[in-house]
Amino acid sequence: MLSQIRAGVLSKIESALPLDEMRPAAVLCLFVGEPNALSILLTKRSQHLNEHAGQISFPGGKLDSKDENIVDAALREANEEIGLLSREVEVLGFLSPVITSTHFHIFPVVGYLAKTPSLAIQDLKVNPTEVEEIIISPLCLYLDPSFYQITEYDTKNGKKNFWKIKNTNPLVWGATAAILKQLSQILPTKT
Repeated sequence: MLSQIRAGVLSKIESALPLDEMRPAAVLCLFVGEPNALSILLTKRSQHLNEHAGQISFPGGKLDSKDENIVDAALREANEEIGLLSREVEVLGFLSPVITSTHFHIFPVVGYLAKTPSLAIQDLKVNPTEVEEIIISPLCLYLDPSFYQITEYDTKNGKKNFWKIKNTNPLVWGATAAILKQLSQILPTKT
């Protein structure tokens, strides 16, 4: 699986500049575990946040003036949110940017952490101001293309269509689902 991900991700960032009036952000799409039995790391955002509170997401956030590039931003945010050490992450590449209804232009950085899920959970530490929970799930739960569907949601800016993944608890939708959908197109359904 890991070799297929390496072959399927982008080697450089597609469209490095955010669209007009969009806020650039980076997330770390982190794989954990054995190369042929990967899991994916997600977080549940804290309920008190101003945007995307309580949603399932990848570690990440807005680019900061001290970030040299998208990779730096994704790794910095992962360290701030879940205590992930940047030196432990092997950066594999990138996925196509995703735009949110809250005007974020998200650049997904794909990485690999060579630890078992149980060891990774032991080593990570939730920052409760940003994250409520770390979730490490088998990647195969997100690879079936038939689980993805477009659903209409009410937003501050009116009704919008978003991807959601059926059969997930808690529900995975929006930008996180759009990023995972890209992975489902790289990897086979049967793992």
